[in-house]
Amino acid sequence: MTEVALDHEFAAILDGCLEALGEEVMAVQEELARRGLDRPLPGLQGRVQDSAGGSFFYEWKVPDGTYDIRPDDAVRIRTEASEAQGFVLGYQRARSVVRVAVGDWLGRHPEPVELEFDPTWLLAALAMRLEAMREEPGRFHPDTVLRLFGRAYPELGEDAPRLSGSETLNASQRHALGRLLGSDVHFVWGPPGTGKTLLLGHAVAELAERGSVLVAATTNGALDEAAARVAEVLGRGAVEANRIVRVGAEYSGTGDPSLSLDAAVERRVHDRGRRVSDAVEEMEREMLSRAQRREADGSIRRRHGRLVAMARSARDEEAMRRLSRIAGELQKQAVLALREADIVLSTLARLAVWDDLAALRFDSLVLDEASTSPLPYVCLAAAQTAGRAVAIGDFQQLPAVVVSRGESAERWLSRDAFREAGVVGDAPPGELVLPAAHDQLCAMLTEQYRMAPPVRELVSDLFYGGRLEDAAEVVERKGPAWPLVLLDTDSLDPSVQRREGSRANAEHVEAVVRFLEVAAREGIDDVAVVVPYRLQARRLAQLVRTRLGRAAPRDLEVSTVHRFQGREKSLVVFDTVDAPPDRSWFLHEGRNRDFPRLLNVALSRTRFMLVVVAAVEGLRQVLPEEALLNRVVDRIRERGTVLDAKHIADAPRLFREVS
Repeated sequence: MTEVALDHEFAAILDGCLEALGEEVMAVQEELARRGLDRPLPGLQGRVQDSAGGSFFYEWKVPDGTYDIRPDDAVRIRTEASEAQGFVLGYQRARSVVRVAVGDWLGRHPEPVELEFDPTWLLAALAMRLEAMREEPGRFHPDTVLRLFGRAYPELGEDAPRLSGSETLNASQRHALGRLLGSDVHFVWGPPGTGKTLLLGHAVAELAERGSVLVAATTNGALDEAAARVAEVLGRGAVEANRIVRVGAEYSGTGDPSLSLDAAVERRVHDRGRRVSDAVEEMEREMLSRAQRREADGSIRRRHGRLVAMARSARDEEAMRRLSRIAGELQKQAVLALREADIVLSTLARLAVWDDLAALRFDSLVLDEASTSPLPYVCLAAAQTAGRAVAIGDFQQLPAVVVSRGESAERWLSRDAFREAGVVGDAPPGELVLPAAHDQLCAMLTEQYRMAPPVRELVSDLFYGGRLEDAAEVVERKGPAWPLVLLDTDSLDPSVQRREGSRANAEHVEAVVRFLEVAAREGIDDVAVVVPYRLQARRLAQLVRTRLGRAAPRDLEVSTVHRFQGREKSLVVFDTVDAPPDRSWFLHEGRNRDFPRLLNVALSRTRFMLVVVAAVEGLRQVLPEEALLNRVVDRIRERGTVLDAKHIADAPRLFREVS
């Protein structure tokens, strides 16, 4: 490819991504208006509740209103003197109280604040990075983007691992590892339970022997798992030597604090003498009471942040000048920790908003959750990478969440990297289109360690062309006599109610809660109830609290399908919800192209037992006879067992056979 053609292709990608981001910003702003969040809300009576994983958990009272505040919503907290970023943990509508995880200390009882729920500033930051690529492409690596996006054919090959430990991988994992080590660009297709994160840990460790590595993903949870696997492969010595740095851990409560950037700075400061530590301790003695000093735990950067918040609140200019000098040294150590690390892990969003990350360049990119990563973010990460790019994910599971239905947004935000590179084609509704079994650009992991064999067989046949196999330990594992259960609600004459732009089914709520009560009595604690609609999830959670209370399964989770990707439970109940009188749109793959992937997530999260709650004949009234969900129901009727919802008292037979 000539230099002119290469520049033209890269510019076309950037133009498409920027246009898509513009459409998405407009759509998000319209949605915020519908949710009552198109302007900042005053937050009153603020108080810190707890802290964990580097985050501080705050509560604020907001004015009464019909706001649709959801868990994981990004929120900016503005005070008179500062600004912080966080994520919503929960919203108690009855009390008008919002709970937020914040990475910065705002004080024990922060002054009145403004809470801004508009996430489009993240998209604006990403657009700014893409504009910088268009203006100064020489500062980036367009060739990596072109190879990853299928515009230039990469060099493909195979290379042997250099580190010990890869011999413990199974055959498909070893094959994928060799291919990704020997190729400029490679895709790893990892269906549920096939050990994607295990392979990622070995791949990142191997690539770190060859140069610096950026590991990027959409969610903090995926990064925490990836960081843990990499640390496991390389050992604690690599952690103590600051070879692994997990950026943004302050927004996660599931990761290892020793892998955080804060911990890396702490170790660097300690190794270089106590000058900075002594300065912070001196200011704590001056500014904090003895009781406050006892509570001033955490990293040196966290303690410094608390002092800054207090100095701003008190308008103490002298303290601010001294703290500013300390901040300069801490910032220097943070930048050096990132530059000198062999492996940096960051969410794609943080890669877009943080200048210190944007300035870095890497020898390899490992993109986790590749099927959920919007292409503009993928472009950003690849453009910071000089050499190898590896995309790991499952294009048969959930795609990126996109609000806009504009043409450019459909093209550049809803489409994943597997399809953009031509690894897999776009399937007509209801059809299964997969890569060739021996595709040179994509290696498939085929041995699964999660699902009971009958569940694996169902999932494999429907979504993976029958290619999944059971690991020996799964075949030998004892479990229930009936891993597939259909809880038929036809006898309850269920119907659907539509409210708040969502759906609920009161008869299904009752049936599921009664089933959970029986499961808990039989000692089944590790349970998830997964539903397609937010309203149904909320009503189920409410009835579980009010009726079962502590009698509910101890580790019960109630969630929409979107929020349950990447999780697993011993028992999963999938409530289909839909029933007459309304036709189903969401559960019909002919009208909702994402439904097959949603269904795949719902069915593949279980280890031992899958229970599908459905009005069998009712679904035939609201869906076409040949619809995918009807085929799933028929398959479970044929190869599993059916429990009439009027006879849930008979459910103990399902559990007593669990070994």
